[in-house]
Amino acid sequence: MDINGYALVIGGGGGIGRACALAFARCGALGITIADLDFESAESVAQDAKAVANNPSFRANVRQIDVTSEQSVSNAVAYAVQAFGRIDYCVNSAGLGVQSSLEVADADADEFQRMLDTNVTGTFLVTKAVSAIMRSQEPRSNNPNSPERGVSRGSIVNMGSASSFASSPRMVQYTTSKFAVLGLTKNSALDNAAYGIRVNCVCPSWVDTPMVRRAIEDVPGLDEQIKTAVPMGRIASADEIADAVIFLSSPKSSYEGEINEYGLPHNPRAHGYIAQGFPAPGLRRTVRHITGHDAEGKAVFLSTDCGDHHLIMGEQQALSNILYSTHETPVNINGDADIKYAKENEPPIHYQHGTVLRMIDFAPNEISPMHRALSVDYGVVLEGEFELILESGEKRIMRQGDVSIQRATAHQWRNLTGGGTMPGRMMWFLIGVQDVIVNGKKLEVDLGPLAVYYEGHEENKGEEK
Repeated sequence: MDINGYALVIGGGGGIGRACALAFARCGALGITIADLDFESAESVAQDAKAVANNPSFRANVRQIDVTSEQSVSNAVAYAVQAFGRIDYCVNSAGLGVQSSLEVADADADEFQRMLDTNVTGTFLVTKAVSAIMRSQEPRSNNPNSPERGVSRGSIVNMGSASSFASSPRMVQYTTSKFAVLGLTKNSALDNAAYGIRVNCVCPSWVDTPMVRRAIEDVPGLDEQIKTAVPMGRIASADEIADAVIFLSSPKSSYEGEINEYGLPHNPRAHGYIAQGFPAPGLRRTVRHITGHDAEGKAVFLSTDCGDHHLIMGEQQALSNILYSTHETPVNINGDADIKYAKENEPPIHYQHGTVLRMIDFAPNEISPMHRALSVDYGVVLEGEFELILESGEKRIMRQGDVSIQRATAHQWRNLTGGGTMPGRMMWFLIGVQDVIVNGKKLEVDLGPLAVYYEGHEENKGEEK
């Protein structure tokens, strides 16, 4: 992976930091400075690194560090420069996990501050000190055979989390700190780009480390939450995260670092994720209230439920919930004929002379087939983050509250929530349209693999029974 320089690994005494230190040694680094609050653990990792090193000139040094102290950080960085003359790669892996799992009303203010001091201020102090050193270094070519790749003065990789994108119950201190680390990384990347310094943030989901194992012991229900949230059926190993760090440190990532963040692990489609029906695991149970009039014409609630016609799609990767549908416009709402019709008739993808209000829960990292309905679709992100991909290849990111207005266009949706590790939810309001003519050619409905879910209902083209 073209790792032939000198690395500084902060928090290298255990967990992901240890895996990164060993990976640098295996990949050919000339030397590593392992800095950790636990000096003995750092020494042990240094010996392990020497045992697996591939470069015959490899050296490993150890330094104790308290990342909450600016003086301690400055001393550790100066020590690394004195030992090797430069820092080509820096990994910020020091951090704290949740100790007291409490809702925000009961959260421990002291623990909250400790988390910010270590995870945020520590990352800032290291990034600040190493950025200053790297700016003063002579640049090196990313690839002599590809001058267009430019030069680099170094690479910094900070350690975020899936919690940098999405929150989890009773973890306000950790979520806050990891959101901040991602923002810090983005700003640092922008500030350093002109100097040939790349700054990236690896944002893994759950990783098999001592910190995570302690969290599972301390946080009630966390083990089950992890099993539900990770479609691959297991958490990542520290070595798998180190692989991403090595890539971001190497010239192979010479174009990564403007404001890139890596959400890892990259999950395949979540087959079997929605096995129990509505709602998808990790999403709240949406409640629907239908109103009407009493004998005096006053507004009253007629029913409260969770919607109709719950349909699990794909290999339990998505779940459709029809919140309401009408087969005519204007709608006759005298009596309860419209309610009866909506509850008893599962709609097609849309009605040409009516409306369909459809909500869909997506499994983590799920992507829908490319499809087109002959309708105007008003799409709203209710929970999470999605990518809207058009047939032309154009893409847009949509976050909670964002709206798309699609006019009979072929498209697909990808759930990016939590870096692809968490479920997401969208809602669409569909209205039929007149024939759509483009360059003299009439567009047709093309639902692709989705067509099977609407067979036996009213025709998608809009003909009514």
